[in-house]
Amino acid sequence: MTAYPIASSVAGARAPDAPVARTAAAAARLAGGLVFLAAEELPGAFADIAAAEAAVPGLYGDGRYELIWREDAWRVVARYWRIAPPAPVARSASAAARKPLGVARTPDDARAVLGGPAELVAEALPRTYRTLGRARMAFREAVEAGLARTEEREGGYVVVLSYWRPVRSPGQGARLAQSERDELAQRAAAPLRPDGPQADPFVGLFERLAPENPAIVLAEEGDGRTRGE
Repeated sequence: MTAYPIASSVAGARAPDAPVARTAAAAARLAGGLVFLAAEELPGAFADIAAAEAAVPGLYGDGRYELIWREDAWRVVARYWRIAPPAPVARSASAAARKPLGVARTPDDARAVLGGPAELVAEALPRTYRTLGRARMAFREAVEAGLARTEEREGGYVVVLSYWRPVRSPGQGARLAQSERDELAQRAAAPLRPDGPQADPFVGLFERLAPENPAIVLAEEGDGRTRGE
């Protein structure tokens, strides 16, 4: 199994002192957070294989590199464990996608947001997309950053999102995060407001006002009546 370097960019991956790991779990421990295997083309094109070998020592015999032919030239693709950006912190995958409580790179960072122990999980979002392209485009940034991936399921494709969620003890509910406590306090202090204007108390559920005379109430069946009757 090939050991790949760990870095935040392909330039850092080529540094001689870059740490290496054979598995994603080992790379995550060394990086202190989520990583994913990236394949990125090195800058520059080569007229022949000898020129590529001279520019990239270890091109052959090293599983980190791959030589490809594209646009009438030889090019080199490098594979490395890319350090992913901080993952969302939430209580569910849907909340992580819509409105996370925050972001975190490490368990300690997530614990600070949640106010309790956290675990990194990968969970499928409920929506199913008909094509792979639509699923990728819906979460393009997260997929490119290694925080999400697509999977084929019956009926289409789903997006699997990585996020931090609270670790729940048996028989004990998760504590509210500070941001959630602040939001509850603001709601409790705010005056009650209706979602919309109050309905006319003189017009029934299956009635409506006559367009030509608002004083007349029309029913779905039967004759009309005057307001207040």
